[in-house]
Amino acid sequence: MPPVWFTKCSDELASQLTISLTSGKKESAQTPLRIGINGDVYGGMKAPVEVGTRRVDIAYVNPSAMVTMAYRGKGYYKQKMALRVLGSFPSWDRIAIVVARELGVKSLHDIARRKIPLRVSTRFSGVDNATYYTISTILSFYGLSFDKIQRWGGQVQECPRPFAPERLRGIAQRSLNAVFDEGVSTVGGWLDQALENDYEILSLEPEIVKKLEQMGYSKAVLPKSRYRQLKEDVLTIDFSGWSLVTHRWLANRMAYAAVETIDERKRMIPVDDDQPLNMRNLCRSTEKCSLQIPLHPGALKYYKEKGYL
Repeated sequence: MPPVWFTKCSDELASQLTISLTSGKKESAQTPLRIGINGDVYGGMKAPVEVGTRRVDIAYVNPSAMVTMAYRGKGYYKQKMALRVLGSFPSWDRIAIVVARELGVKSLHDIARRKIPLRVSTRFSGVDNATYYTISTILSFYGLSFDKIQRWGGQVQECPRPFAPERLRGIAQRSLNAVFDEGVSTVGGWLDQALENDYEILSLEPEIVKKLEQMGYSKAVLPKSRYRQLKEDVLTIDFSGWSLVTHRWLANRMAYAAVETIDERKRMIPVDDDQPLNMRNLCRSTEKCSLQIPLHPGALKYYKEKGYL
């Protein structure tokens, strides 16, 4: 294993990992590498900015759509970031807009038109959370916001994670009549429980999805083959993938060595997937991780040399 030093970088739950990598036995020189982990600074929506401004060399970003958005300079990101990808780890996920069937709505447009005071559960705000940002953006395209819902007499429950106990209780007790979130891949998870308790998933309109695609998101469906309560696939956006992102200035040999290290230790690396880590899936776009920005040339060289591309 390469030598590792942990250095405190922030008192706001952020840290920095400094690591030296070598490319095989023939490469004797060691170069420091800054990897951002955890917290509000080195994580979440800010991670691509930290990489793009070269404060950090590598960051692990979920979902991969955030990397695409930063690369294009859209949405949250006010300018294009010179980002490259070392690899994107698969993790199937989708955004789900779920409402109680008793509301009798078929679109978020209905909620806006009727000014329904929802009792809705979503993710934490104010921490540059990609989920909250994404859902707030979707709502804005319908003329909705969480503030408006509260002004209409509704309530907004903010949860730290999709499976928060207070959410699951709210679904079971029907004290909630809407849930807007991701984290839908787990069998028996919050979405399965909601569908079992007479909630339904709203489709996003194609024109809304197109606006989201222009930002960097990808069109996806919640498939009826996965959710037996559905009569048809439900149109939504992808929220998959953990991209290992860097900047275009990273030395080719460093990028090569990083991917080589992953390959050598792939059996030891835990992944958010039901399949073992497959290097072929790290370097190409799949339904579990959309890859829409260029691979770093050093990483590309490794994948090609090993026959993964």
